[in-house]
Amino acid sequence: MKKLAILFIALLGCAFASGQDEIWINPNTAYAEADATATEIEAVSSIYNASGFELYVDWQWNTIELPPGWSVEFCENNGCFPSSMDTIFSLSLDETAPVSAIFHPNGIPGTGKVIIRLYSASPGIHIEERLVFVAVATGPNATVENEADAGIALFPNPARQVLNLVVEDPAYARWQIVELTGQQRLGAPIASNQVHIECLPPGLYIFQALTAEGGVIAVKRFVKI
Repeated sequence: MKKLAILFIALLGCAFASGQDEIWINPNTAYAEADATATEIEAVSSIYNASGFELYVDWQWNTIELPPGWSVEFCENNGCFPSSMDTIFSLSLDETAPVSAIFHPNGIPGTGKVIIRLYSASPGIHIEERLVFVAVATGPNATVENEADAGIALFPNPARQVLNLVVEDPAYARWQIVELTGQQRLGAPIASNQVHIECLPPGLYIFQALTAEGGVIAVKRFVKI
């Protein structure tokens, strides 16, 4: 009987552990672009709770890179918060909640990036994720060549059939191409320094270099013509 009790506890522990680390972020790098004269530029993502439990998620500002004169807010279930604040928000089982960064370019062209650190505030449940937001404010003096990381070169741009790429980070294992809405269009393990894009409709896309675990190493936009 004692052995059965121990086995039950072990199985229960495995079932509980299998529910951990199950939050889905889509996309984990959110991108938005607008003219620098816009009042705000909102990059939108979402977080889904697939853990099997109600979660309390703590978040912190991890990295803030803004052109001089810009400001930014992070928005979640409790509202929108400036870079001097962070909070805890809750996610019910199977709940999907929008999260976003609202950039205020104040008429100044350039590129802004923030990284939000998400981690569990629920006892016994481990979560540790990064959420990247990139905003480009266009204008006569805008520079958007290095949108999220300097360690990637993508050419030609615009491109018709093939993208050539160079990624400096040795952890680079996969790539994916997403629309500005965050929907993935292409993706594969790294096999060469060329990516074939013939099947993509013309438009603006985001190229993401990923680790084997799915973490984003670098981000670059390109135009398919």
